[in-house]
Amino acid sequence: MKNLIIGLFLVVLFSCAMTDSSALLSAKETNACQEAANSIFGELDEASVKTLQETKKEELGKFHFSWGMGIRNSLGLWQEKSEIRLSCANEIGQDDIHADNASGIIMEKVWALVNNGS
Repeated sequence: MKNLIIGLFLVVLFSCAMTDSSALLSAKETNACQEAANSIFGELDEASVKTLQETKKEELGKFHFSWGMGIRNSLGLWQEKSEIRLSCANEIGQDDIHADNASGIIMEKVWALVNNGS
């Protein structure tokens, strides 16, 4: 579990460093939410994949204060005009959502990629 948290936090930090938010298109023109999930998924180590395979989707909330916090902080989901957060909001038909909700959507997307491959 500790390896999952550390590994996922490092993945999120790496993906954040690779993203220039000023270069992103508006949330309605790009799917920054899915791109963030794809980036995190692409960097998962075997232990993290195994943990997510063994975790039910309904249980992802147990990662709220670890993996979720890493996602929120490293992807800048707290920023007023976070393109990733706005993109996640757009996916559920909202103009904006709380950073906690956006990180939950991203975690679910990564979980789906691990468990369903889609």
